[in-house]
Amino acid sequence: MTPGNVEFVQVVSSMVVCTGGVAAVLRLDERRLTPERLERGWPPQTRDAAVFGAFLFGILYGGPALLVHFVRTRRSAAGVGLGLFWMFALLAADLGAQLLSAAAVDWLAL
Repeated sequence: MTPGNVEFVQVVSSMVVCTGGVAAVLRLDERRLTPERLERGWPPQTRDAAVFGAFLFGILYGGPALLVHFVRTRRSAAGVGLGLFWMFALLAADLGAQLLSAAAVDWLAL
């Protein structure tokens, strides 16, 4: 494989992990919110737009989207902490997926 092909595999794996991660965190968190906090959250169209933005722009959009979601629904320091935790967890998963995909291509000698 050429370096360009390896980069393509890394980008695709990053898109899958980032988009799936943002969608999963938002959906799971919304299911656990109280009705008062859920009312302060995003409408379904905005949530879907955040997931689509994560698909288009990756972690640069997905991370801040999670931070804004948690701050908006919690309106407390705990919301900031949760948002930062999930933002950095998504960043770590994204970087891990890229490294793992490059290592798999190298290991398989493709």
